[in-house]
Amino acid sequence: MTRLILNLAVVFGSQGALACLFYRSRVVLQAGFHPSWTDSDFTVFGLPLVIGFALAALVLFSSLSQLPASKRIAATVGLSAAGAVAASFVGTVIAFNLYGT
Repeated sequence: MTRLILNLAVVFGSQGALACLFYRSRVVLQAGFHPSWTDSDFTVFGLPLVIGFALAALVLFSSLSQLPASKRIAATVGLSAAGAVAASFVGTVIAFNLYGT
């Protein structure tokens, strides 16, 4: 159980950092260079959310093998969605405070 919690902490921490870095790429212009992929809101805000959800679901699904299938899927989807939304929110709020909106 401790290993599962540590793995999820790494996944969600990385997701928050990715959300912060993607927003930073959108806001901060370095020597006049503005990457075109940062123009898309889905890429900047949605992609870290989707990546974090998928990785958390993979970690949870493989760790909860002792549960019946229906409970395993419900727990995986619910915990992954809640954690991914929270991590993405925290990473975005930190980026908003550092770089402005």
